[in-house]
Amino acid sequence: MMGLSSSMFDKYVLLSLKRRLFSGGAWAFAGRVGTMFFGLASNALLARLLSPQDLGTYFLAFSVASFGAMAGSLGLNQAAVRLIAESLGTGQFGRTRRVVGAVIVLGVLGILIIGCLYLLLLGRFLGTDLFDAPSLVAITWLVAGWMAVLTWQEILSGVFRGFHDIRWATVFGGLMTSVLLATSLLLLWLFQEESTLATVVLLAIVSGGASALLGGWLLRLKVTSIPLEGALNQRAFKTVAGVAWPLLITNLTLFALMQVDLWILGAFRSQEEVAIYGAAARLAALVVAPLAVVNAVVPPLIAEMYAQGRRGELERMLRFTAALAAAPALLTVLGFTILGVPILTLVYGGYYREGTVVLALLSLGQMASVLTGSCALTLMMTGHQVTSMIITVAAGVLMIIVALQVVDPYGATGVAVATCGGLVFQNVVMWLMAKRKTGIWTHFSFSVLRSIRGFS
Repeated sequence: MMGLSSSMFDKYVLLSLKRRLFSGGAWAFAGRVGTMFFGLASNALLARLLSPQDLGTYFLAFSVASFGAMAGSLGLNQAAVRLIAESLGTGQFGRTRRVVGAVIVLGVLGILIIGCLYLLLLGRFLGTDLFDAPSLVAITWLVAGWMAVLTWQEILSGVFRGFHDIRWATVFGGLMTSVLLATSLLLLWLFQEESTLATVVLLAIVSGGASALLGGWLLRLKVTSIPLEGALNQRAFKTVAGVAWPLLITNLTLFALMQVDLWILGAFRSQEEVAIYGAAARLAALVVAPLAVVNAVVPPLIAEMYAQGRRGELERMLRFTAALAAAPALLTVLGFTILGVPILTLVYGGYYREGTVVLALLSLGQMASVLTGSCALTLMMTGHQVTSMIITVAAGVLMIIVALQVVDPYGATGVAVATCGGLVFQNVVMWLMAKRKTGIWTHFSFSVLRSIRGFS
């Protein structure tokens, strides 16, 4: 490299980075498209297998199980990404193995804690006192098992992503589960045409469990190939826990920002209205899918490049990937805004067309996440997880306060407005703070996209 000019070296580095992005991005994109397709197919089948009331309860159960998984993972999924990528990037292979060991031990502990807590305390409280949904109480054991499976998937995906293994992170982070669940629901619909809530939740657990077991076996093979330099010690646990706890609070608040709207509706409105809102929210999540592809690839790169002091290259990469996500997201928002009624009718049936306004509002809120790029991940992967936590908590509290004020008079539409506003506020503040703390802009830039494309 000594004979290269600075300009040529810059182009070489960007091209190398581009190859890494597209290598992992190809898997992330294929996985996201597959997960979206099979997830959409599962939702369409569920709308036909279950009554609107049971479908509303299913959405609540999935939301509760996902939140439990986020809590049970203890922030370890993203802590693993950062610490493993940093260790590999600086050649500390012994530290890498110790980090993985600490993450797995703490992850098992998290699974046990959240499972017991839900079984003994939260299950009956949520189903009886908060949501007034006896059918949710009846599947308390199943929801606890669902939490355990989803928690292990979160941790598996984070560890694989830390190793830059986007392929297995994608497969075991949800793709395999989506394929198995959609296939089993299709067979159930073909042979029975209707089902019970307990049956479909059990199918979800079995699908996720099969994926988790295979992923755990492959992770063991990967980890045992790394040289062991020193036993797992207290310092490794402290390092992982120190990084993980602010990420846990941030993740829980981010998740609450995305799910508390459904919980508020479940507490104050009918299960049928929850079903309509949940159906629209599932579609609106497709807006942020292109950014989710990007965020499946860039976390270990952010941690590695920032640790190496390559901030200029890191900013160009982040603005480049944000531009890649912005164009398809904008088209999706336009489609949902203009064609909301036929899309909802096609996917879920005529009963759910009432969610058109909710779909448009939630799509606009999700678009704010895409336009500001990977700003939250940039803070988390560069040691500013506490800042990210504070911003997310503030945005979450603001959104909850507004939603509680509008749910009674305005129902689902009012909650959608509050959610949209909360998303915009959170992402704009996160974007500004990422620049202030790291000196890096993360929003989309088509000029960066054109310049990097020209290097090919």
